Amino acid sequence: MVLFGDARLAKYLNVSGNLGYIYNSSVKAEFASGDFTILDRPDEVLAGIGIDFPVNRYFQPILEFRSTQYVGGRTPNAFENSPLDGLAGARVYPTRYISLGAAYRYHFNQQDRDSFDEDSFRTTATVPGTGGGTFTSTFTGVPSGFATSTDPHGFIFQVTAGRRNARKAEVVNKFADVTNVELSETQVTTQCATGEQPKAGATCSADMAVNVTTTAVDPENDVLTYNYTVSGGRIVGQGANVSWDLTGAQPGTYTITVGVDDGCGVCGKTQTKTITVATCECEVVCTCPTLDVTGPAGDVTAGGEPLTFTANVSGGNQQTTVTYNWTVSGGTITEGQGTPVIRVATTAAEAGTTITATVEIGGVCDACTERTKSASVQIPKQETFTEIDRFTTENRDGVRARLDNFYVQLNNNPTATGLIINYGTEREINAREKLIRDAIAFRNLDASRVTFVRGGDKGTGIETVFFLVPAGVTPPTPEQ
Repeated sequence: MVLFGDARLAKYLNVSGNLGYIYNSSVKAEFASGDFTILDRPDEVLAGIGIDFPVNRYFQPILEFRSTQYVGGRTPNAFENSPLDGLAGARVYPTRYISLGAAYRYHFNQQDRDSFDEDSFRTTATVPGTGGGTFTSTFTGVPSGFATSTDPHGFIFQVTAGRRNARKAEVVNKFADVTNVELSETQVTTQCATGEQPKAGATCSADMAVNVTTTAVDPENDVLTYNYTVSGGRIVGQGANVSWDLTGAQPGTYTITVGVDDGCGVCGKTQTKTITVATCECEVVCTCPTLDVTGPAGDVTAGGEPLTFTANVSGGNQQTTVTYNWTVSGGTITEGQGTPVIRVATTAAEAGTTITATVEIGGVCDACTERTKSASVQIPKQETFTEIDRFTTENRDGVRARLDNFYVQLNNNPTATGLIINYGTEREINAREKLIRDAIAFRNLDASRVTFVRGGDKGTGIETVFFLVPAGVTPPTPEQ
């Protein structure tokens, strides 16, 4: 396998190179005692570089350097030579399809008499036969029977003949030219904003798109690519017929330049056209918006999270700026006045009342009558714990009767819990708490519904207080 490459560095200079590997099989023979390798040939690594100078169509000097390196396992050769050759020559072309070549080859590493004058060689071989044996031969100078090279160089002569295509004249591109550009309009007007319409008597364009038609000529009928450059707007489409969209362009004068590319770029003549964007006289069309107010979503409590009210304005004239003025029947506006959304803070005193937020919008047409809307929210009364019973000295049956009444209240409020606070000395509290726990157990009541709290000694003797605590309500603390 040999790789080859060539490059032209200049008009009169070529460089070529090759690198390859040749695999050589061994020479084998069959004998009565078995198969043997008679000659194990080495593989070859080839390398070369060449330079040629095509000075004209008739004469071509050539320089080349070649290398052949023998590699791999092989039959030993005491005088192996991997040749390095240099070649210099020239090739002459009497006609385009015949060449005559001559070169001189110089062998750089030949094995002549100078290769052996300073060397000493020793060879050792094994003698075949019964018992075996070896012999050694030592010599200096040129080995006996070895023919040295007297002239390893040589000449090369070459003749080639073949067919070559006729030289073609250099192709010179003839540029394509734009001969005409037509615009469907020479003036367009800006569009009225949403909610506006042209004034009476004003003439305004239905849209701001202009059709562009281009005519171009190429002497060689090459395939053409059309190129458009505009100072405003954008080109929609491709080819000879496109649309020039001037939507969003401010009043003024804009240009379009058209060229065509036949492969060399935009090399030929171009055409430029101008269009004017004028202002359309518009007036507002009064459209009244729709107003709606929504209150806070979810549960509300007085003194809790601020209440949120939102004014929703839809429709109407888009170019108008709507203003907002809020009033509330209770609470205090803490933020958002003048905007579509406000937040209203309340206090615990406002529990059980209704808070109404009213908004009045401005900035709409005088003909619009729907300017005010309201939304209300009912603040429920805040639940709290309730004292069910309070007693001091009481006999066992009296305590049980009071406990029965307390559990009736608990059963009527299944989500509530009971709180029992006992006041007195430690001994009094222990006795009263034991009496109540025994009564709960004796009547098979749900002990998990109540919680016992020791309120300490107020100095007035034993006292017990029953509280009903709704779900989510903070239970009371012992009296001081």
